[in-house]
Amino acid sequence: MLTLVDLFKHYDLNPAEIKLVRHGTEKTVEKNLSNPYILEFFQTKREQFCDYQSFQLPKKFDKAKHIAAFARTRGTTALFLGIWDVNGHLPVSDFDEQLSRRFADWKKQYGWTDDMVCYDLIPNPKMEELSQRLVIDWGKGTLAWVQNGTTPKNILEIKPKNSIDQFKSYDEVLLGYQDLKQLLNDAAANSEWVIKLSAVKGVYLIRDRLKGKLYVGSAYGDKGIYGRWAEYARNGHGNNQQLKELDYYHFEFSILETLPFGFEDDAVIARENRWKKRLGTREFGLNSN
Repeated sequence: MLTLVDLFKHYDLNPAEIKLVRHGTEKTVEKNLSNPYILEFFQTKREQFCDYQSFQLPKKFDKAKHIAAFARTRGTTALFLGIWDVNGHLPVSDFDEQLSRRFADWKKQYGWTDDMVCYDLIPNPKMEELSQRLVIDWGKGTLAWVQNGTTPKNILEIKPKNSIDQFKSYDEVLLGYQDLKQLLNDAAANSEWVIKLSAVKGVYLIRDRLKGKLYVGSAYGDKGIYGRWAEYARNGHGNNQQLKELDYYHFEFSILETLPFGFEDDAVIARENRWKKRLGTREFGLNSN
């Protein structure tokens, strides 16, 4: 099986000079949350993401010429984000005004301490073509989030460009707004998703990861769930007034129930109303009717 060490060598990178970094939990980047939802952060707020991984405790990236950054994904897997060159670091006492202000903002959110340093991390174009495509097995258990580049890591998959996670089943669907954008913009790379989501009507759930609020909707057009979700991909809110004031980059889409095309529209809407009642989204969520 091809390993990450093999791939580094293919791209003329010395694994002994690399630190492997797996960032993140399933939380979003906002005040009072301990860690960012890394992949969303990387996709939508690249400059802040670079800040986030630059501020570290002393010696975290010492003796490394590069870091290979990954986002934690399902189970023990990790999605490759990119390579950064390590060009030394500065202690807090040597920060200029701009760097001090950026650090202060992060310090409030994460409780970071003044013994941290800021690594000068410079994006390296090597392996850029594999960003958000290369999937590795990080390993089981509570393994360290920073490891040596020589640590054995099996390559599980290299996705086609602009593809999202493999479709497994309707009840495992869990997509972010950026995923919907990729589905809409490159249907060929995500053909199985397009086929599966177009094949059923259904009731879906949108969760605002930032506020925890829920919105229940239904899809009953001739393109099924895919056709309805394509509207969200185009404008973020799907023309739902209740969602227009929210930051759709924090939206997470899942499916509550699939229904065959034989179901009349009124029957689909009745199922939608049943889910709204069960989940209390009129009283406590984002549904107004």
